[in-house]
This record gives sequence, structure tokens and C-alpha cells, in this order.
Amino acid sequence: MRAWTALFAAIALEVTGTLSLKLFAFDQGQLPLTFLLLAGSYWLLAQAFRQIPVAVAFAVWEATGLLLITLLGAALLGEHLQPLQLLALGGLLLGAALLHRGTREADA
Repeated sequence: MRAWTALFAAIALEVTGTLSLKLFAFDQGQLPLTFLLLAGSYWLLAQAFRQIPVAVAFAVWEATGLLLITLLGAALLGEHLQPLQLLALGGLLLGAALLHRGTREADA
């Protein structure tokens, strides 16, 4: 359970750090904060790798992070989403879920 907590904390830091790149694009003073957020995300992801298979942890980290960044970009930054883009995001989540399920079945 701790590994999953680390993974979701890594996702939160990655999403925050990535959004800060857009929000503070012209403020050089914010770059250290962005760096710390993204570095923390990778450190927590490495902790999750200790108990969660790499394929599963990375797929969940990438798919969930991409989904959140995309949705928050639309909500906070006024970026527009097309139906095909939403379908692609659903495909990413489905892929991560299938990797997780396949890994559990292989371990059994």
C-alpha cells in the first residue's frame, strides 16, 4: 500500500510541476520550485518501483499524469479538448489497467 501511496504522490508532484512550467513560463524565479517538484516525483516513482512492477507503475504514472494535466489544462488554462483526444486519454487509462491486470495474473 505504501508503494501505491508513493506512486500517487509522484503523480501529484509531476502534475503540479508540469503545470507550473506553463503557469510560470516567464518567471525564472519559479524554475527551482518546478525542478524540485519534478525531482520529487521521480524520487517517489523510484520508491514505488520497489514493490510495483516497473511496467505497471510507469503506465499508471504516465497515463494518470497525462489525464490530469490534460483535464487541468482545459479547466485552468482554457485549452480545448476534441472528442478524439478524450478517446485517446481513455485508451491510455485502459492500457494501464490492462497492464496491471496482466501483471497480477502472471504473479498468480
